[in-house]
Amino acid sequence: MKRWESLVDQKIREAMEQGEFDNLTGAGEPIDLSENPYEDPDWRTAYRMLRNAGFAPVWIEERKDIDAELEATRISLERAWKILMNARDTQHHQSAQARWDKAVESFRTEVAALNRRINAWNLKAPAAGFQRNRIDVEREIDRTKH
Repeated sequence: MKRWESLVDQKIREAMEQGEFDNLTGAGEPIDLSENPYEDPDWRTAYRMLRNAGFAPVWIEERKDIDAELEATRISLERAWKILMNARDTQHHQSAQARWDKAVESFRTEVAALNRRINAWNLKAPAAGFQRNRIDVEREIDRTKH
């Protein structure tokens, strides 16, 4: 069977067949990711010291905080949903429905605050690839129900 391949793919395949990639230095060893090539060289020492002390740049720590708060609000909403589902066809359904409604209202308020923080955080992120999408409240609520 004739294979269609780019010139680069063909050259790599031929080199592999000839064993040119055998016995390369560092073969089988993990890649050293201790230095970030995108890191500002002027700040490299400071970042290394922070990393060694268990800290990260402020914008990374803030992203972790945003994600942790979102997870906590999701858990709270999921609990209210489970209570509502367990109270179906019981005398506690009405109070469980009220609790669910209150949880949804609270979730919407908390997500609005998180989205404001995400907007501010996206301005601090050093590159567009690090930016975080805003939270879609309706999608989160629907996800909880399914």
